Amino acid sequence: MARVKNGINGTVSGKVGPSVFCKWKDIYYVRSLPRIKKNRKPTPGQRKNQSKFAFMQECLSPIVRFVRLGFMQYAPNRTGHNSAMSYNLKESVIFEDERYRLDYEKFAISRGLPSPVSNVGIDQKDGQVIIRWQVDAAFRQKHGDKMFRCIALLYPDNGVEPVNTVGVLQDSYLEDCEQIISIEKVPRGTVYHGYLAFLASEGSNISTDSVYLGKIVNESISLM
Repeated sequence: MARVKNGINGTVSGKVGPSVFCKWKDIYYVRSLPRIKKNRKPTPGQRKNQSKFAFMQECLSPIVRFVRLGFMQYAPNRTGHNSAMSYNLKESVIFEDERYRLDYEKFAISRGLPSPVSNVGIDQKDGQVIIRWQVDAAFRQKHGDKMFRCIALLYPDNGVEPVNTVGVLQDSYLEDCEQIISIEKVPRGTVYHGYLAFLASEGSNISTDSVYLGKIVNESISLM
C-alpha cells in the first residue's frame, strides 16, 4: 500500500498495483515490480557479472575509507564507494584463465581533478616507505592557495595469505613534496602496489586522480 506524504499534493511512497514509488538521495522515481520466476537459474553471463561484482567488492572492502573520500565528488547522487565500484569494474578488472584479477596500473583509489604532481618516486629505508614528488606548476597556478593533503595507499599484491593494506589519509600537504608510510610491522617480502592522490582540505572534498606508483617489496625485517 502506498502512502501520500504532506497532504494530497505531497509525494507518494510505496506500492500501487504493479508500480513502486521510491526515493533515493532526494530523487523520486517509479519502478515496476520485478517479475520473478520460481526456480530460475542465472545465465552464464549473469553468473559472470555476479562473480565480477563480488570480486570488486572483495578488492574494495579493505580500503572503503580511502575510496569514500577519493570518489566522494566523482558522480552526483552516488556514494564514494558506489562510484569506486562502478569505475573500477569498468576500468581495472581483467578476466583470463577463467578468473578475475586486478589491473593494478589502471586500478584507482581516487578520481577528480588531474593529478597535481610530476616526477613521483617511491623508495624505502629503515622500515619506512618514502614517496616524493614535484608539484605541477600549472595545477598550482589554476587552483591558487587551495590546500590539498595526501592520500597514499600500499595495496597488497595477490598472494596466498591475506596481508593488510597500509596507508595514510589527509596527511602531508601537497607542498611538502614527501609522504612517509611505516611498514615496520609488515612481513618481509610482502609485495605492495603504491597509489597517491590528494584531497582539498578546506571542506570542498575535491579530490585528484590517483597515480599508480608501481610495485614495492618490503625488504626490512618485521618488528611484530
